[in-house]
Amino acid sequence: MRDETPRLHKIGDALSQLGNVSFLPDHRATTANESISGRAHRMGWRVEWWIDLPFRLFGQRHHCLDAYNADLERAAAFKAQHRERAGMDH
Repeated sequence: MRDETPRLHKIGDALSQLGNVSFLPDHRATTANESISGRAHRMGWRVEWWIDLPFRLFGQRHHCLDAYNADLERAAAFKAQHRERAGMDH
């Protein structure tokens, strides 16, 4: 798998994932790979609007929804990579 995402973006994702499992309530309701924004959207938290707000300045209207979809895409890509490698080993 090749990921062309800029390093700074990946660092932001990693910090968001760390914050999600470290500081937000009920760590059992999430995974270490879910961002704060993605979780806010998935859980339907009212704070989603406030998280989205600063990103609107950069033209991203639905940051939390976009983050949720990115979380799902990363998980699917990782899963596909694993399946591909497992198929090569047999």
